[in-house]
Amino acid sequence: MSDARTALYDDHLAFGARMVPFGGFEMPVSYAGILREHDAVRHRAGLFDLSHMAQYHLEGPGVGHWADALTVNDVATMKPGQARYNIFTNDAGGCHDDVLFYRLDENRWLLVVNAGNAAKMWPYLVARADGRRDVKITSGHGSRALVAVQGPLATEIVAQLVDADITVMKYYTCVETHVCGVPAIVARTGYTGEDGFEIFVDSDAASELWRNLFERGSRFGLEPAGLGARDVLRLEAGMPLYGHELDESISPVAGGQRWAVKTRKAAFRGRDAIVAELEADTHDRIAGIVLDGRVPARDGYAVYVGDERVGTVRSGSMAPSVENKNIATVLVTKAASVLGGSLDVEIRGTRHRATVVALPFYKRPTP
Repeated sequence: MSDARTALYDDHLAFGARMVPFGGFEMPVSYAGILREHDAVRHRAGLFDLSHMAQYHLEGPGVGHWADALTVNDVATMKPGQARYNIFTNDAGGCHDDVLFYRLDENRWLLVVNAGNAAKMWPYLVARADGRRDVKITSGHGSRALVAVQGPLATEIVAQLVDADITVMKYYTCVETHVCGVPAIVARTGYTGEDGFEIFVDSDAASELWRNLFERGSRFGLEPAGLGARDVLRLEAGMPLYGHELDESISPVAGGQRWAVKTRKAAFRGRDAIVAELEADTHDRIAGIVLDGRVPARDGYAVYVGDERVGTVRSGSMAPSVENKNIATVLVTKAASVLGGSLDVEIRGTRHRATVVALPFYKRPTP
């Protein structure tokens, strides 16, 4: 079966995008080049199509407590207008998916899940809401669009088109408003380590929104940006990518999301396994490394301390924001994860020295 296309497919071609299959959709991996797009996001602004992400609408007085039983972070305590990162876990404490909840009002929520996990998350959620009169779930996957503007000049660009005053929005909040005259949800969230906004609209409004944003943002240096730049940006910012730093066998604790795990919740799926993992504290864990040389590490490469294999690379890239050094995340033993420690990454039969460093690799400058 061929991959689906977002409502912006023709716009991507018009902007010279190179398209690749990703998450069940044909998506732009780059336009003018990954380095140029990366530079735009770090210093000006980048424009992303994220319409491949699955959007689910949750409604009913029981949504908060229902979701609390399935996820590691608090949901019911969220206030209208808040956004929150969360993780659905399995019985063994592994990650079923990492997601974002947006609380729109007392009884309505937007849940955004990874495109590659939509095929498993939709039936999973529907089955757990089945028979409940206080939770209704509907899918907007494919019929709703999502466009993001990320970068230090994002506010100046987006504010021109939004009815609400987004300049007063705090990080990880959302508002229902109008953008370019159409109903929209605007959130101040992101996946690049920069300030920015994500705009949710119906698919039939996406093309006009994209072109208006580009037109208004051109004088600020706005560039369309694809999956390639997005992956480098999120890795520099220490943000996990499902299938790499998180998966069904990696818990939020091992994956570096301990801060999101609220074990004080009375019960949630996988809680006992996660508590046992925390108490034993012997698990493998995600760590950041910087390689000494110019050879990049890639997903799956073996990691050693001396002659002992201690783990594998989960993500790797050259990092323009980290002095163009080669960085990577690794899943390694507790002993091998100590900050400042030395590791070797085996790349095409040759060992390359690396140093364990703190995550994130990059933090945006404070104003």
